[in-house]
Amino acid sequence: MKSRSGSVSTIQCAPSLRFAVVAKLLTNATASEGLLAPGFKSPPVVNDVDRAVRMSEAGSVVSVRLQERPFEAVVADMVEGVVVCNQLSPTAASRLRNLLWSVVLHHEGDVDNIELKRSTVLVHQLPNERSNEAA
Repeated sequence: MKSRSGSVSTIQCAPSLRFAVVAKLLTNATASEGLLAPGFKSPPVVNDVDRAVRMSEAGSVVSVRLQERPFEAVVADMVEGVVVCNQLSPTAASRLRNLLWSVVLHHEGDVDNIELKRSTVLVHQLPNERSNEAA
């Protein structure tokens, strides 16, 4: 697959951004199947694990370690977390894994087209002044 500038496969130096984009893709694909999409976060609270899944009536959270791991392993943990949270039969789990991997691997859209719904505010102190400015 040929990768374009700005595609998911070209975000090499920003693993947390890449994680957020993949989380959004997985969330949308899971919801489109009528399943519950977990929340995603990094890192897990427990330091010596790569993935942790917390399930409750309020919702599920998949925590994945990003540092010092191939990003494919991170995606595998995210996909498997969705499967675990939905407690699917083996056949349904296999179908969902294939769908989620397909969505991630075939995503050719620009990162800018994935709305992460978080505003960023840059606050800095002006030189020689005692006031702050937000942009």
